Amino acid sequence: MKALIINVLIFFSALTPLVAGNTQQCYFCAKKGAVLEYERRTPESGIVWWRHVLRINEVTQKASGDVDVAFSSEFLSEEVKSPVEGPVPASVTISKSGDVLFDIAAAAASVIRKMFKALSFKTEGGHSTLKATNAPGDMLPDIHAVISWGIFDYKIDYTERKILRHEIITVPAGTFDCIVVSERKLERRPLYKNDRNTLTWYALGYGLVRHDTFFRNGKLESTEELVSARL
Repeated sequence: MKALIINVLIFFSALTPLVAGNTQQCYFCAKKGAVLEYERRTPESGIVWWRHVLRINEVTQKASGDVDVAFSSEFLSEEVKSPVEGPVPASVTISKSGDVLFDIAAAAASVIRKMFKALSFKTEGGHSTLKATNAPGDMLPDIHAVISWGIFDYKIDYTERKILRHEIITVPAGTFDCIVVSERKLERRPLYKNDRNTLTWYALGYGLVRHDTFFRNGKLESTEELVSARL
């Protein structure tokens, strides 16, 4: 169960979106009613560790020209009983200039809150802003997120963030022209530390298409792929 909790949070943090100009040409799905389904597998067995269903619930145009996209995620596992019951809400904001803001701390707190309803959580930082003008070779700002309850903190740091390249890849949902982002992700909480490298592929109009997690020695830990998309 502990591993599933951690990996749910990892997936949310991987949703950091990219945008290219507007909501019609952005690296995040901004179409109300769309449903994207993912599967996570481990390389050794190939067994599906979980299935994740992402639904775009509302797309709201603001007077400022920005667009708020409210979505929900539901995690289903055949290996262990999911500690997260029902859909978990989250949101992104796409600015009129094409930049995207995703609050990683708030999204992670939303997951934890579903599991520990009696506790009160506070969040700090975790705002990821990515410009529409990003190009291969660009370095991205570090992200620092903190989720607190009582005297305990859960910290998520993203460093060494870089847009590597454009790449055409094929996943079960189809073939996509993607941009590839590399990051180092460090998670810390009492009695736990998780230090990983990641590669994430984003496609215009869809968002996350593939997410690979690696141990620090370079060995592949898991692969998350888009298996279907109903737009």
